[in-house]
Order: sequence, then structure tokens, then C-alpha cells
Amino acid sequence: MKHSQRGFTLVELMVAMAIGTVIILGAGQLFLTTFQTFQNVDKVSRKQEALVFAVSALTEYGRQGDFEHYAITGDQRSSGNETHHYCVLQNQTENQPVVDLARVDDEADCPTLSEANSDGVSHTVTLPVGDCRVNADASCDEIVFIITERNKVITAQGATP
Repeated sequence: MKHSQRGFTLVELMVAMAIGTVIILGAGQLFLTTFQTFQNVDKVSRKQEALVFAVSALTEYGRQGDFEHYAITGDQRSSGNETHHYCVLQNQTENQPVVDLARVDDEADCPTLSEANSDGVSHTVTLPVGDCRVNADASCDEIVFIITERNKVITAQGATP
């Protein structure tokens, strides 16, 4: 007598399970990679947002020669047992913080906002952005740019503003 067989054999089921497992692991890895990419893009966009805001505020006053209007100051914040230090762009006239620039190990790690250049018409501005702690596994960027005072450039060329 011949018995007809219906269904799958044990070997076929094991092969199908192995293929299914590989597919599920691949989908999980894709999800994890996508999530990590989203977190990195979010960090970069927050840095960019803070930087664009800071640069627009600084250039407005810097071009008018009012470099004392803003400064980078250290800010100490406590949460529970931990103390965090930040470099903050501060509006000196209104004594108000404008934007958090970087997280640092100590308030003394915050740089001077601007230094006058030897040409007499421009200032070099340095902005730390990101997590600048020594032991942090994060990115710390230092953005350096030059702001030229419009009135001094015009006056230096012999014209009046």
C-alpha cells in the first residue's frame, strides 16, 4: 500500500523557520539603523537651529559695531545630584540668556565671544556648539566666522556713512 503524504516535512519547516528568522532580523536591524539615523539628524538639526539663531542675532549687532551687546557666559544647572555646565549666548543689555550653545565640563571652558582683528574693522567670532565635555562621546563643533563693521569699512575708504 502506498501512503500519500500531505503537509510539510520537518526539514522543510526548519528551512522556512531559518529563512523567516533571517528576514525578521534584517527588518529589526533596518528599524534600529533608521532610529539611530533619526536621532543623529535630530541632534544636528538642533545644533543648526541654535547656530542660525545665534549668528543672525550676532551679525545684526556686530555689523553696527555693537559687540558688547552679546557675550558667551557659563551657566551652571543642577538636577538631582548632578551639576551641568553650559556655554550660553547672553544678551548683556537685557541680562537674558538667548540660546544654549554647548555643554562643557566647567564654566571656565566657555570661550570669549569675539576678538578684534588687526585690520580694525572686523571681529572674529567663535561659537562652541554641541557636547564639549572631555569624557563625552559626542560631537563638539567650534564655529568661527568674521563680522565686519559696516561703518568702519565705509569710513576707512574715505566716505561718510
